[in-house]
Amino acid sequence: MHAVNQSKELTAYRGHVISPNINGELNDIREGVLIVDDHGKIVFCGPWAEFDRHSNLKEIHNFGDKIILPGLIDTHLHLPQVTVTGKSGEHLMKWLERFVFPSEARCADPHYALKIATWFFDEMVRNGTTLGVVFSTIHKQATDIAFEVANSVGCRAIMGKVMMNTNSPPALTENLSDSLQGSLDLCEKWHGHDDGRLLYAFTPRFAVTSTSDLMSECGKLWHSKPGTYMHTHLAESQEEIDFVKELFPKARTYVDVYHQHGLLARNNILAHAIHLDDQDLDVLKETDSSLSHCPSSNFFLKSGVFGYRRVEKKGIRFGIGSDVAAGPQMSLFCVMKDANYIQPDEWLYPSELLYRATLGGAVALGLEDKIGSLDEGKEADFVVVDPTHRTGIIDDILSKPTEEILSALVFLGDDRVVEATFVRGREIFNRQNALELSSIRR
Repeated sequence: MHAVNQSKELTAYRGHVISPNINGELNDIREGVLIVDDHGKIVFCGPWAEFDRHSNLKEIHNFGDKIILPGLIDTHLHLPQVTVTGKSGEHLMKWLERFVFPSEARCADPHYALKIATWFFDEMVRNGTTLGVVFSTIHKQATDIAFEVANSVGCRAIMGKVMMNTNSPPALTENLSDSLQGSLDLCEKWHGHDDGRLLYAFTPRFAVTSTSDLMSECGKLWHSKPGTYMHTHLAESQEEIDFVKELFPKARTYVDVYHQHGLLARNNILAHAIHLDDQDLDVLKETDSSLSHCPSSNFFLKSGVFGYRRVEKKGIRFGIGSDVAAGPQMSLFCVMKDANYIQPDEWLYPSELLYRATLGGAVALGLEDKIGSLDEGKEADFVVVDPTHRTGIIDDILSKPTEEILSALVFLGDDRVVEATFVRGREIFNRQNALELSSIRR
């Protein structure tokens, strides 16, 4: 029997525990249990039969044969774009002008910003996402409101105010000093809040809307604040790349633009990173940069195909991102499916896709010591899923081999399979409660 520290109150969560490990293998425990202390830390993960029942258990939650997974980690998405999900018919640059920039400009209104932030984080946790790496807008107040909402919901967020000072609509164009000062103020207020549940990311949108001065000063600011992140887009579409080449003709490639401006280092998140050559990948590896692969978005905007195996072979860290709203849904189960579908010659298996949506994302963010898998000593971020809630999945799927269960989740799952979402052992979403509340509102 496994005994734990008796000085703390403990809560048990029983179910079929499935969690990736750092070697890409699965810890698979059919009649498993998570034991979580009153600080939200996992003190035991293993078979229920091996746990000392005489420990100081405050509560036991028995989910039967339902699945307990690590909380999902979305490494790239846009808060204000939740209102334009599914707006199609354009490639990236035209899509931004037609749909995205107008929606972001509306966040200058704090009442609207609160409404959208509330909607966004509600959607995130009901999809089983416990950590989102989030673009806000250029508006300092709207970003502050977004942090307030994330804090009240109880989820994790790495988030920042978008920085744009050129080649953008007047309503979304800042001067350099305001952009830097607003970002610094938000960083000082929110970075590390609630023992690191909320973290700050300096967020220049991309090289197209950033002057050389903005990128250089942003890089300096980022490096002056240890533990913060830098979040931007890289090499998403050929039209974008051509524009960047016009703006920075002395740079060898898009990667070189960021390298020259001090934006390549650990704790950056570079979204998309599709159109890269071998030298670009070498630079990204040497600088310990991290990528966010956004397959649903790449499908939707017809941007191209991420070099999954090339990046993996180079040893570059990467997670997956929904990229709402270019990605048309926030469910990372759907994104995992698209990651396999978009690769023309590679088969990505459910277990490795689950790794990318959990521990792989944590590794990309340098947070693998805290989250991403259900290991003793880590914080208890997890999601309870029941595939039978999704039509098209057989009723007895939970009795099948784990490989079949994961295949059903990855290729047929969506928000409907998520029963409950927990961060640090605290339930922040419950499907039944949400359904009852929805019924009352009707």
